[in-house]
Formats: sequence, C-alpha cells, structure tokens
Amino acid sequence: MSDVQPLKSLNRRTLLAGSLAALGALALPRGAAAAPPGPGLLDAETMWRWVERMAACGPRFTGSPAHRRWIDSLAAELASFGLEVERFPTPLKYWNARDWSLTVTEVTGETHRIPVAYYWPYSGTTPAAGITGLVADAAGGADLTGRIALVDRPVTKLVAGVFAPVTVTARPRTLLLDSALEDISRLWLGATGEKLSALRERGALAAISILPFAPEDARGQYTPHQQPQDGLPGLHLDREQGARLRAMLARGPVTATLTLTADTDPSATIDYLVANVPGNGNKPGAVLLMTHTDGQNAIEENGAAAVLAIADYFTKIPVEHRDRDICVVFSPTHMTASSSGVHPDRWLEQHPEIRDRIVAAVVPEHLGALQWDSGADGSWQATGAPEMLVLGVGNNEQLTGTVAAALDSSDLDRTIVARPYTNNLYGEATGPFRLGIPTVTAIAGPNYLIRVSPGGELDRLDPVLAHRQTRFLTGLTEQLLRAPWLPGPR
Repeated sequence: MSDVQPLKSLNRRTLLAGSLAALGALALPRGAAAAPPGPGLLDAETMWRWVERMAACGPRFTGSPAHRRWIDSLAAELASFGLEVERFPTPLKYWNARDWSLTVTEVTGETHRIPVAYYWPYSGTTPAAGITGLVADAAGGADLTGRIALVDRPVTKLVAGVFAPVTVTARPRTLLLDSALEDISRLWLGATGEKLSALRERGALAAISILPFAPEDARGQYTPHQQPQDGLPGLHLDREQGARLRAMLARGPVTATLTLTADTDPSATIDYLVANVPGNGNKPGAVLLMTHTDGQNAIEENGAAAVLAIADYFTKIPVEHRDRDICVVFSPTHMTASSSGVHPDRWLEQHPEIRDRIVAAVVPEHLGALQWDSGADGSWQATGAPEMLVLGVGNNEQLTGTVAAALDSSDLDRTIVARPYTNNLYGEATGPFRLGIPTVTAIAGPNYLIRVSPGGELDRLDPVLAHRQTRFLTGLTEQLLRAPWLPGPR
C-alpha cells in the first residue's frame, strides 16, 4: 500500500460508460486458463492456522518485537519445507508508539480527557508530560505559531466504477456495472487535508486531525504510508469527538495537552527473508513469490499464509516438473514511509544477484476479505459479499491475457483484472513492477484494512475464500514456471 496515490473520482456517466467499454471489448483465449494446482495444496484449515498464529503475535508494527517474532516464525516454516533461508538485514528508522492521550481545558475552566481514535504513526514524539498549547483551527490560513493545530482529514469519495478505465475483465462480467456506485472510499487511499510537514512550517507544536468516521470505525486507524517522520506529533479523533472539540472552540479559547511518546531507533535494522525452490533449468530465470511481513491485523498481511501454502505446494512437486526456480521473498517495510525503510524496488536494486534472475512476480495481499460498507448512518455494516479482489497486472501483455483467461475459467467471484495506474500496481507489487518485471498481484482493500483492533479483524475474513484465492494463484504460478513467452533474465 505504500506509494499509493489517490485514484481520480469519476462522475456516474463517465464511470458507467467506461465500464461498458472495458467489459464490452473482451476477447479472451479460453485455452489459456490456469491449470488446477492438484491435490498437493494444503487445506484451508492449515492455511488459516498460519493467519491465526500471525494475528496472535499482535500488531506487527515494522521492527517491533511482535514483527520480529513473526519473521522468525516464517523463517522456521520455510525451513520446515526443506528450504534454506537467508536473512538480509536492512536499515530501518524504527518508530513505535508507546503512549498517547489528549486533555483539553475549555474557556469555562472545565478539563476533559478526550478519547483518541488513534495516533498518527511516525509523526513525532512528545516528552512524557506532553505538549501544552492553545488549540487553533488550521482552516483558513490561521496563525499556528506555538499552537496545537486542529485539522480535518477528509477522505476522497470513490466508487468501484473508478476501476473501469483500467479493467481488462471481471468475474462476473457485469461486476463493474452492478457495483459501479459501490463506495470504496478509503482513508489510506484518498485521505486529504493539510500534511504534518505543512502544519509544522506554519509553526504548529502538534496536530489533532478529525477523521470522518463514526467512533468504532475510526478507532485504531493506522495510517503510516504517506507520512514521513516529520517531527510533529499528531493524534486522530473520530467525527463525534472532533465535533465536540470544535463546539468547545466556538465557546472560547481551548488549551490542550497532547501526549505521544514512542520508542525510536534511527539506526535499527529489519530482515528480508529469501528462500529458493530450485527448478530443473528447462526455462531460464526464476518466478518471484513475494509479500510483506509487517502489518497490524489479520488481513494486513495475511498474504504470508498464501506464500507459505504456495511454496509448500511446489516443494512437494518433483523437480522435473518445475521448469523454473521460485524465489520466495518476505519484505519487512511495507507499513512505513519510504523515508523510514528500504522498500522492495530499492532492495531488489541493491541485490542484483536476486533481481537479475526474476522473470515474473506473483504478489498476494489481503486475501479472504469480506465486504463492510457504509450504512445509512455512515457506520460500517457487513454486506455478506466478498470484498472486491483486484488482480493487478503489469509489464507484459501475454501475462495480462493469461491472468484474464485464468479468471474467466476460475471459481473466483467479485474479482477484476486491472492494468496499473499512475505507476502503481496496487500495493507491494509496485516494487517489482517499477523495475519492469512482469508482475501480477491479488489484493483486496476493505475499509478495515489498516485498523488495529483487539480481535485483529479475524471475524471479517473468510478462510475458505482466502484458500480459493490462493489456489488460483498457485495455478497461475504453475503456468509461469513453464511459460515460454516470459522474457529471459537480465
């Protein structure tokens, strides 16, 4: 999800016309469908146990003890398949919040402790006693010198029809027509409002942002991607507490004490994991199988369970049936800004001995997601449908056609094949994609994707759906191992 740029919103006429054009122009080769992966793929229960084990670690904030435990667990699992695992320590500017709070005193002299939805990751730190100052609304160019800025963080309105211009095919074919106006507005995809760096330049001591969500939906929203370590501590409020604070300001001056303490280490390291499933050399190069290890709940990032399942499957196949190597990579810095960690494109460039072998990449993320949508009151409600899955494909037209044909003959539902947008491939797959590697990702983006919650969002996932999506990716990987049309290694 890092390096995400907001998709442009479309009006109803444009998105419906785009949906019809995209879906009406299809001519897919039925013979290109993915072969079934066979009986060796482990069952949904085994795969789900890996997801539960990951969630039991707690939030795996990048470089945290929980994250390191999960990396160790993945390394041990790969080793249990008979694979040799290499660790590649990479630099990390470690930041992990320890405590946060907000107390305000209004003009009447009354003091209130304001419930905080969550902190702004990597924003900055305060002394243990916090930072105290007058609250100033940042709107309208107000002077923020020595003040604690209050700022709205609205979310760009997006609907599913925004995918129409980049959609190659969908299952069912009418998906984008049926769901064209389905709300896919996401904090991590389209958050707007003044950045912390701009508020700091205006003289602010700290920041309080108001999220446009009900309390339960705002709670735990962890949004690290677009924000480098700006040295300006920030906290998030839900819309109700934001309105409450604005009402206090309307009555007169408000003084706030904002606390955000964190453990930091600008010279830390965190490990990439690499394991090789050797092929027989009949085809040149290797297929990269990659996802990330950091995440804050059971969906972010459960692609690790899919990678383990796929790696396990291919280790059980005789080497004479593996025409290419599989290079398994677990990257550790997805949930940080690019200024804080080494992301996959940079890491691959730093390791040409790995990069130069790769002829294609398969990147699973966020599998088994169920849809929760905004109800009449704006709060999230389960719809009973799967969250839309995007099969993002880039850098090779034959790969695009192969993925489209595989989807056309699959048992997946509410799934689209989509081309890249604005030099992005919908998540961690953006790294190999930007290096010109033919890449496919399977990724969903529900509105609870980045929430930190006591249950880790396990109850919003479907283990059988995750297994079905993994089975599809296994079959696709099987095709890539023998595909004669992939470009050779560098």
